[in-house]
Amino acid sequence: MNAAVETLSAQALAERFGVVDAMVFRRVTPSTWAHLGGLGRGRGWAGLVHVDADDDPLVRGLPGAPGQVARFVHVTAERVLGPYYAVGGALVRVSNDVVVVLGNPTQLLPAETSDDDLRDLAGVVDQKLEDIAPSKRLGDELELLYALRALTTGSSATAATALQHIVDVAAGSLSCELGLVRDGAGHTALAGAWTGIDVADPAFVSALDALQARAADAPVCIQDIDSDPLLHPLGREQGFRSVLAVAVPPPAGGMLVLIHTDAGPRGFTALCQTLGGQLADAASVVAHTAALREELRAAVEDQAMAARRDPLTGLGNRLAWDEGLEKAQQRVDDGGCVTIVTIDVDGLKRVNDTYGHHCGDDLLRRCAAVLREHSRAEDVTVRLGGDEFALLLPIGERLAAERVESLRAVLGGGATSCRETVAASLGTASAAAGASVSDAARNADAAMYADKRARRVFPAGISPD
Repeated sequence: MNAAVETLSAQALAERFGVVDAMVFRRVTPSTWAHLGGLGRGRGWAGLVHVDADDDPLVRGLPGAPGQVARFVHVTAERVLGPYYAVGGALVRVSNDVVVVLGNPTQLLPAETSDDDLRDLAGVVDQKLEDIAPSKRLGDELELLYALRALTTGSSATAATALQHIVDVAAGSLSCELGLVRDGAGHTALAGAWTGIDVADPAFVSALDALQARAADAPVCIQDIDSDPLLHPLGREQGFRSVLAVAVPPPAGGMLVLIHTDAGPRGFTALCQTLGGQLADAASVVAHTAALREELRAAVEDQAMAARRDPLTGLGNRLAWDEGLEKAQQRVDDGGCVTIVTIDVDGLKRVNDTYGHHCGDDLLRRCAAVLREHSRAEDVTVRLGGDEFALLLPIGERLAAERVESLRAVLGGGATSCRETVAASLGTASAAAGASVSDAARNADAAMYADKRARRVFPAGISPD
């Protein structure tokens, strides 16, 4: 090493020779090399990368003799060793047990950079290698803690939003361009722009199934997609460069997939793999809790609906009607209009007495079916009890007139109900701004009884009063 080189820092030499990253690997077993530190990414990844000839074929391509330099030239960033990708650079064997990776992730080294220059730089980086500082180790641990905290403290209203939160945090924490999580039921959430991939495509689903089967026993870390091609469409043709797939344990089940692409080619360090595993474990709790919360919410909603539903006809009941009147009054107070229609089935007692109560129940269900046909989503349609029904329409008298007449044409054609047909008396009243909805309901009842008198459907000697 010449005197001029000795006076320069490792960083200054690296800049002179066009090197961005320097990674020092030391052999710890006959086939395993551990990364100890370096420059650029080599410093940030200190202590986080181990490569083994049994797992990484590129280890077998390391220079064999001290002083040997193996340069590489790529058109785009390709994997050099472990998770490291670069366009240009070299592998330098400093000693029997030390190899230094020198690389530039975006461009080739300058043509004037010689092998002697690279040997000098590798020697300086190795000699000036710093021990991994406690602050670096603490920073790595804090990175894990922050990611887990972000995952577990997010608020998710539904199981779907919980999955989306999980994959967003995981992809962001590992700086991945793409992420995917699927639960045990097959529900999937994506992070990043999955351009050209249809998540409903059977080929995509099949590829995920195959990857999940591989990850069931142990995490799958593919540092270079070309060395372990996945099933189409999960491959290099979609811009994938490296993939980490981790099983999400029960009770949620499923799989977390994190992907580096052409947009930022790199692999997964030991820290990334550890973080991916811990995020997958935490994701199980987060996803399962959200699913339970959603089930509970659905059960509460079902109970609330059941409490407001007439079990015989499936229409709303008295509680639904009372709540509807309260909302209608608010509408009227705000300047709107409502129309109330009350319906009383004629001849229910006679049908019950003549044919049995099961026929009377059928009669009520037929009346409910007619009301459904003449109702809209915004209407309140209820059975108040016995043979009484009601409609609450959020429109004024003029707009309601045609609908009321259509309903009257169906229900008011006969004097009384029989086994096959339903007949009913109708009354209507409207409330506009400044009026009382309760008064309108009473007026509708009065109009319905007047209609019943006019149609003479009361049995002899019986008065509605």
